[in-house]
Amino acid sequence: MHEEPPPLVADADASIRERSPLALLLMASSLVEIATPRPLDSWGGRRAARPDSQSLFESFAVSGWPSMAALAIAVAMLQSDEVLSLRLRNAAEPHVESRPSWLSTMARIEITDTVVHSDPLGDGENVMLSWRWPDGSEATLVLYVDHNMGTIVKDAFAMAEGAPEVAALFDQLGDRHITRKPIAASVARARIAEAIANTDRMVPPIETDTWPTSRPLVEWLLRHLPEGGTGYARPDWSGTSRDRLVDEFVASAFGDIAGLTRTQVRELVDPLVWFACDYGPGDPLRWSPVSVEIVLTDWYPRKVFNAPLADLRLLPRVLAGFVRFSHARRDIPVDLTDDTLAAIEHWTQAFVGAISRPGRSPFDNAARLARLAAGFDDDEFDDDEFDDDEDLDDAEFMSRAVDELETRVLELVGGRAAYDALDDAPLGDVAFDWSQIPPDLVGAVEETLSHLDQWAADLFDVEVRTIARSVLAGVIAADPSVFKRSPRTDALAAAILGFLLTRLTGRLSAKARRQFPWKLFTQKELANAVGVSASTVGSRAKTIANVVARVDIAWPSILHSMQRREALQTKQLVTEWRSSRKENA
Repeated sequence: MHEEPPPLVADADASIRERSPLALLLMASSLVEIATPRPLDSWGGRRAARPDSQSLFESFAVSGWPSMAALAIAVAMLQSDEVLSLRLRNAAEPHVESRPSWLSTMARIEITDTVVHSDPLGDGENVMLSWRWPDGSEATLVLYVDHNMGTIVKDAFAMAEGAPEVAALFDQLGDRHITRKPIAASVARARIAEAIANTDRMVPPIETDTWPTSRPLVEWLLRHLPEGGTGYARPDWSGTSRDRLVDEFVASAFGDIAGLTRTQVRELVDPLVWFACDYGPGDPLRWSPVSVEIVLTDWYPRKVFNAPLADLRLLPRVLAGFVRFSHARRDIPVDLTDDTLAAIEHWTQAFVGAISRPGRSPFDNAARLARLAAGFDDDEFDDDEFDDDEDLDDAEFMSRAVDELETRVLELVGGRAAYDALDDAPLGDVAFDWSQIPPDLVGAVEETLSHLDQWAADLFDVEVRTIARSVLAGVIAADPSVFKRSPRTDALAAAILGFLLTRLTGRLSAKARRQFPWKLFTQKELANAVGVSASTVGSRAKTIANVVARVDIAWPSILHSMQRREALQTKQLVTEWRSSRKENA
């Protein structure tokens, strides 16, 4: 009786029997992606550690299954690490019996076509790369770039068809308004690379049926395209250009909105131009059903506080007028305009509900700021405590509260320059900096670092590990005597994590803490988890805090993204409050 091959072996066998290099490469792409570390691997604590790629793929090569050895050769093709690629090929080739001729030539491809399919409303585009193998067979990659989400890769899949066949298929299935045009291969490379880089900054990471499993195949194809192309160029709408556009709309028949004066229309449309220029494709004259859904259900209710509620309720009418105005300027087909106007009508009820919710009025914003300045959790504070609005209307009281709140954030992030440049991008996996470690302390630091890395990975996430490494390097460089006070490397590692635990979560609201995937938030819980006494962790954490206070550390670089996000939200509240007071003065 023959042994039943594992599914992966059976799939590889089928690809080889069917003479399908593309199917084999797609399998290899998924496997390479599984074993490739990515910057956001630890987001939400969802992903386990990735397997060791060298051990995994070398086991394919010497498994005894010729089809698995062939799969290892396909994996080697997609590797950007040339040393690992060569090692895999050398290990796999002796184990491939009676391999088809295309297996040894499938790395040699000729790019035959690079085109882009675009929609007139600017929501996104398909970038397509077609190529030919030495045996004459062809394939095409279709990669969708979503501009509304930030010019990111939304999907990427490959078909065993050449450019003419794929074009005919899209003609049958696609929208008659989609335009197809050739682009230079270098431009295709630049656009795809830019979209991948933008996708890497998405939080949480984006995952679809085809992405990121196809990413190694896409990046392999990009290496066959010339460099030097330009990526996506956002339209340049200066402040003067934006003001002129608003003036033209308000003065036009489209800007004559029943129930609103021209001044009120201007105040409502101005944020729409801001959204359209600074988000999505960047063109204020292109509106789609998707973009109006975003602006009505999320962006406008979340960003615009200073308009009276009665005026805001008429915003959908202003948006409809602006869509008609914009589409007329861009000669957008009438049926697309009708679809966009229908989307406005569909989402109007959701918009009205969003702007009517508690927490949007200047008084409510004052209440939130007062709670935060007083040190209370805004999400769980009893609103009855603020029934009397006289104190909250006191300009001097609120000014002091807001100043105090901003001061706290400034102290947290490390000063005004850091505050102005603050972002919430997750920290990547940054290696430990050995440059300032004295030679006689290398051994002790290695032991401490081993504890830190293991505990940070087990109990926290990759950002905490990066932050802990930075603090350890800074502390040793500033005060090597920390080892003289106690030779216990585990105690020092626990103290650093204890210090960070207090600093990273001590100023977060209860709601923000719940968003962390961690299971512990106190030094006592940490001590129990790592097997060091709570008193040791507490006392040594104070020592670390004293040393850190003397060290010039760029705090934003060692603040967790969740903590920086909380600081940004507070910064926005402060800015909005001051803006509303200035406008109401």
